[in-house]
Amino acid sequence: MNAWYRLHGTRSSIIIKSCQHGLPEVVYWGKTLKSATDDELAGLTDAVLTAGYLDQFPVLSIVPEPGAGFHGEAGIEGHRQRQHWAPRFQLTAVEASDRELVFCARDEIAQLILTITVTMDTETDVVGFHSSLTNTADSEFLVHRLSNTVSLPGYADELLTFHGHWAREFVTGRQRWPANRVVKENRKGRTSSDAFPGIVAGTPGFTEQSGEVFGLHLAASGNHRLVAEKAVQGGRYIQAGEWLYPGEVALAKDESYSTPWLYGSWSGDGLSQMSLQFHRFLKKRLRLDVVTQPRKVHFNSWEALYFSHEPKALLKLVDQAASMGVERFILDDGWFRGRNDDTAGLGDWYVDERKHPGGLQYLIDAVNEKGMEFGLWFEPEMVNPDSDLYRAHPDWVLKLDGYDQVLGRNQMVLDLSRPEVFDYLYERLDGLLSQYRIDYIKWDMNRDLVQPGSAGVASVHRQVEALYRLLASINDAHPTVEIESCSSGGARIDFEILRYTQRVWASDCIDPVERQRLQQAYSIFFSNEIMGSHVSVEKAHTTGRSTNLMFRLMTSLYGHMGLELALDSLSADDEATVRQMLAYYKDNRTFFHTGDWIRVDTPESYLLCNGVVSTDKRRASFTIAALDRCDYLMPGRLRLAGLDPEKRYSLTAIHDPYAHHGQLRPNRTLMADAGVYRGDALMKIGIQLPVIDVASAIIYDLEAMD
Repeated sequence: MNAWYRLHGTRSSIIIKSCQHGLPEVVYWGKTLKSATDDELAGLTDAVLTAGYLDQFPVLSIVPEPGAGFHGEAGIEGHRQRQHWAPRFQLTAVEASDRELVFCARDEIAQLILTITVTMDTETDVVGFHSSLTNTADSEFLVHRLSNTVSLPGYADELLTFHGHWAREFVTGRQRWPANRVVKENRKGRTSSDAFPGIVAGTPGFTEQSGEVFGLHLAASGNHRLVAEKAVQGGRYIQAGEWLYPGEVALAKDESYSTPWLYGSWSGDGLSQMSLQFHRFLKKRLRLDVVTQPRKVHFNSWEALYFSHEPKALLKLVDQAASMGVERFILDDGWFRGRNDDTAGLGDWYVDERKHPGGLQYLIDAVNEKGMEFGLWFEPEMVNPDSDLYRAHPDWVLKLDGYDQVLGRNQMVLDLSRPEVFDYLYERLDGLLSQYRIDYIKWDMNRDLVQPGSAGVASVHRQVEALYRLLASINDAHPTVEIESCSSGGARIDFEILRYTQRVWASDCIDPVERQRLQQAYSIFFSNEIMGSHVSVEKAHTTGRSTNLMFRLMTSLYGHMGLELALDSLSADDEATVRQMLAYYKDNRTFFHTGDWIRVDTPESYLLCNGVVSTDKRRASFTIAALDRCDYLMPGRLRLAGLDPEKRYSLTAIHDPYAHHGQLRPNRTLMADAGVYRGDALMKIGIQLPVIDVASAIIYDLEAMD
């Protein structure tokens, strides 16, 4: 006997089946489907037994069971003293509402309870999957794996995956879904820059505006494992969960282990619509002030001063930053005891009186007197061997006794799961936030974990849970302080860390050519108002590439904008340009950050187009960036997206990249006020783009006229 359960959003539906009281499986996820009856669903989806296989067809459930005959990627693995290693669950109860399904199942022999939750956010169409395992026996149960699995249709035959490294995060790759298994594992103890926990499957050749796509993101800030496989019994699936070390999770009686949430977004209109649903879902989860208050212009001291914190130089920077229109001044690494380079001082979170006699109050007063907020850099999870903290407590780090710990950036990782470590860090952070008016924390984490042991037991899971508790405690005690998640750039960006932080640093690379590509890929899952996007020097420190100032400013415009450079390096003309663009950002940031962020398919691969369209579709802004030279005399027409087809829009070019070319102004009509065009024509015929210089961009501003 089959039981059927349905959840509906505004654009999509998900249908869950339970057969013979077995675990639930996803049988449909796609365009809204409310008319199908139980009999129709059974007739269309019931499996047919084939020769050479088991007498009972194995179910590709949300938690696939080897004990029930599933020979693909197991959703559950573990044992109890080498017993109960192949449990088989029976569904005992289901709680159903319009937004949530909760399935409770038991294995009386193994003495385990499995709870599977499926949710549908009806406003954004984002679905969620979550599982929890409880041990009811007197003896320990060791959990090796608990992962959630989503069945997908056969026509979703192309995969978009992510890789990268430091200063080159969110690199995408495409492939047809292979016959063999695709596995992406991260064992670095943080979300990682080389194995971001997200994947997209879709119809072959899907684009930003076309194709059916299924995006999945595991909201996890530690180790994880993603699998995409074609099942031998037919169909295909994506599975995601936490990657666990041996012995890392041992459940005593009545203890539970829960998976990270796996979030999904379906679109029948291409990748950009899928992303938009993720963005809207994320905005609902962010702290209210992040969504409702203007995102202040930052100045970060790092690339201007590095570790050199001389008060006169700092006060000069404060004056210069304020004169540019900066609204928040951040003092980066180097302010605490013994921190003159990256070899010493981490863990000693006390103001260095030699650099700052009398503390930081003089600097904060200067910042506040200029009408700016003050922010401060921390790396709480880390300690240098050359620090007072480590000399006093060498046992406070993650390690395995008897081994020399592998250093990363000359630092070790503090064991946050130890109460005394947690209490010390909270006391130091809370003390400084209480002593000084600090409006923002840049929370950094600059190394991967190696031999992450606590009392000899692998402890990444406990480390990440303790990090969440520490962040939550700081949020509770200081609810107006904004926290940025930075981790060697973009190595810790995920939906779960964003429950506790309000900004992310997408990459240490702020070369605008690199950033254009990176920010497009970042936006597949994440929205622009939380993305730190700074303007740096002409010659990028990470790539050696030189770019013009306007292109750097335009690349930062849609994100949470900031400056990170020695302001003395700017000419008078450059200063005027910066002031002009920061003023433009301030005038438009509410629109940029509350509108819908759209990526647009471009006629040539060297062009990237991003845009923002207001929710009422009366305003739009599109940036077209050239990252290489055009292969032809003229590129093809750019068809815009997201507009109201019936509205008439005025079209204005905000920046003319041909201003320095004298008489060389091809397609001049689209380089200035260019009349009025109907949305339908702009999206179907498109705009004939000019050929523009490499590393330059055009911004088109559109206003509805009726």
